[in-house]
Amino acid sequence: MAFISPMTHIDSMMGKYAKSDQVYTKVRKFDEQTIGVRLKHPVTNNPPSAAQLTAQEKFKTIFTQVQTALADSEQKAALRKEWQQQHKCKTLQGYTFRKLYLQSLTSNP
Repeated sequence: MAFISPMTHIDSMMGKYAKSDQVYTKVRKFDEQTIGVRLKHPVTNNPPSAAQLTAQEKFKTIFTQVQTALADSEQKAALRKEWQQQHKCKTLQGYTFRKLYLQSLTSNP
């Protein structure tokens, strides 16, 4: 029995799901013609739900809290000391975000 690879007819794929939710594929046909196909992701074309919007707002507020905490030199020095003692987060900004996010989870049950 012959082995058939379905990917031999696809020349290239490009696109992104962030803003346009479109992927362009270039498909090679047998008679050396190429066609372009636009695919859309079915889930991400829907508008965000209320829960997703509240989560986005929560992340935005926590990120602004991180920026203000790292702008203050005293808080930044204290956070840097805590950050150097742990091994989970690789960056100071990531550690500060994680700390503030976990605080928001425990304060808002």
